[in-house]
Amino acid sequence: MSEFLEAFTIIVREGLEAILIIAAIIAYLVTSKHKDKVNTVYLWTGLAILASFVTAFLLDQIFMATEAQTELLEGITMLLAAAVMLYVTNWFLGKMQAQKWQTYIKGKVTDALTNKNTLALGLVSFFAVYREGFETVLFFKALTIGSADLTGIITGFILGLGVLVILFYLIVKIEKKLPINIVFGITSIILFLLSIKFAGKGIHELQEAGVIGETTFAIVPKIKDIGLYPTIETLGVQGLVILLGLLLVYLHFYQKPGVSKV
Repeated sequence: MSEFLEAFTIIVREGLEAILIIAAIIAYLVTSKHKDKVNTVYLWTGLAILASFVTAFLLDQIFMATEAQTELLEGITMLLAAAVMLYVTNWFLGKMQAQKWQTYIKGKVTDALTNKNTLALGLVSFFAVYREGFETVLFFKALTIGSADLTGIITGFILGLGVLVILFYLIVKIEKKLPINIVFGITSIILFLLSIKFAGKGIHELQEAGVIGETTFAIVPKIKDIGLYPTIETLGVQGLVILLGLLLVYLHFYQKPGVSKV
């Protein structure tokens, strides 16, 4: 998978989730005759986007201030990104059905409206968008570490933003509904593959920093672009990520109904 495609997928997936949530909140406000509160949603959405840029700046400053321990920080960042990606994959698998998605949105907004709390509604919008912004910052930082194709990453990011503008118009203005199960399913698969890559690269960075030892497994080739390294430690963690992914699929699609999921 090229870094262009990875960057494009990350920004579209994260941005799409934010757009879907905000559009669903607005649609619910309109149908429940609370259209006067739509501006509150837009205001807090803007604040969340601004907070995401501030987060990106602060994360960059942290990396600059700890140059002597760059490999350690890079390893931790990549492992954290891999963990968050697994969480996001789990969350989306649980919301792939349109009915579950609508129930989730209705529950969040109803709680705020029931208490007649405009601030609560604003915070629902803020954290819905900021969560995506924080994840985007984290994922892109992990993606750019040691990258030899920054141009591809930037191009994928810009093109992804263009696609998001079009999707926002389609969803909010024309009120078209995307096939949520297909969109969520495809992007979750790609993010899961990225979590495997980041897990391998994260352990490798910690090995470079001398925090974790290296046990060579020579029969496996070294392919940095997909996070594949010939050591027992990197392969072991990636194997664990794969097992967790299979477990998530089982829990969401093969487990008997009636069990609560995240």
